[in-house]
Amino acid sequence: MRSPSRRNGSPRTERGKSTEIPRRKQAQTLRHASSRTKQGEATGFSRSEHTHNGGYNHDDPSLKAGDGGLTIWTLQKMLQEKRYDELNRLFDNGLTMNSLPVGISAGGGGAAFDGASLFPWSIPFADLVPYGYWPMKNIGIDLINGWSSRFALWLWRGKIFFSSNNKAVSQGRNRMRKSPFDPFSPFVPMAKFTTMLLDSHPVAPRAKSNLVVLNYSDPTTKSYLVEILATQVHGYDVMVDVKGKYGPVFVGKTWLGKYDDRGEFTAHDPNKIIGYYFLDFNEAAVSEQREYHLDRSEEEVLDPIPHVDN
Repeated sequence: MRSPSRRNGSPRTERGKSTEIPRRKQAQTLRHASSRTKQGEATGFSRSEHTHNGGYNHDDPSLKAGDGGLTIWTLQKMLQEKRYDELNRLFDNGLTMNSLPVGISAGGGGAAFDGASLFPWSIPFADLVPYGYWPMKNIGIDLINGWSSRFALWLWRGKIFFSSNNKAVSQGRNRMRKSPFDPFSPFVPMAKFTTMLLDSHPVAPRAKSNLVVLNYSDPTTKSYLVEILATQVHGYDVMVDVKGKYGPVFVGKTWLGKYDDRGEFTAHDPNKIIGYYFLDFNEAAVSEQREYHLDRSEEEVLDPIPHVDN
């Protein structure tokens, strides 16, 4: 029998849209991508110096689309409308970058769980009753994704990328609410990650541009509850840049998996993502977020933004 995730129009095809990767090969390639760097130099998938220099600058005016261009909020609306094919086309056809972004980003996105992940009991019956004819399952997925997305957007505002000597390797923090139980809790920088600009990545074999990956193998800063959860539920982010209203906008996907003792990540299933996220590091986008898209919760800012001496 065939799994519903193999059918045309299935959530796996629409959401993950990647090719099958043998688990052994996946583990080997992810080991290279997430291995610790020596003297600040990326290993494994990092692009050569020539390739980085040949990519675009984040402040390139030609990447500013102006009115009608993509924003993180239009991308979020596409996600809410389940326009997964359009999001995947953007992800697969990103812009080649010459360095990591630096600074504060506005953030958006949401959950994109699929039926095969949440309702594995239905897989043996896929050939008898097609996926689309499980109405209660579809309702359940929509409710779970909707609730998860609203909670995530209430809890999270975006990210902060640190500057570094090596423009292809750096660190950062998430802009997150200090307490998930206090509706008026301030936002603080937490859930740290290391980030690298890579030539390619095994979970995104269709991507034509280089990629930014975020590794959360050691997320703890001050043992916030969200950080403690991140040490138990392991996520891995991969994102690409596209042309947007204010300048480059990042379209990202998140995978669940497992970090080993050396900080190396292996996805549970590279063909399944748990969500999309969108980042905009342009000052105009951050200003729009603060003016129109947030409550009045206070936020602790990093001023100046830390520098990684690598």
